[in-house]
Amino acid sequence: MSTAVILIAVIVFAVIYLLASQSKNKLANRQARKTPKEILPEIQQRLQSGEDKIKLIKYARVETGLGLKDAKDLVEGNFEWNPSTSNEELLQNVQEMLQSGIGEVKATKYVREQTGLGLKEAKDYVDNAKKDGSM
Repeated sequence: MSTAVILIAVIVFAVIYLLASQSKNKLANRQARKTPKEILPEIQQRLQSGEDKIKLIKYARVETGLGLKDAKDLVEGNFEWNPSTSNEELLQNVQEMLQSGIGEVKATKYVREQTGLGLKEAKDYVDNAKKDGSM
């Protein structure tokens, strides 16, 4: 084998390894989300100190997993977050919905209604619930 082929193979494996490790980090970050109620005081304090709203909206999305509209409403003070179920209850309800054959789409919609999460985040939640429930 030539040196160029070996070098290309090493580079390809390095890129694949880096991409895989980044996706694991993203999954771990998604599972450690805060509720809007937890970060609201910090957002209000940062707003009063003159921080840019756009940066705060991005921060709110990353920390809570909210969609763009909900994160914007949170920063502007118009967000109402009233989860009707706890995290354990939500997970149990989603797993029951999946086991009963209701479907992932309706389960995702349910998660969005209960938590205020964005579509992607709610779908990820349902996918993780499906994996955890070994369905």
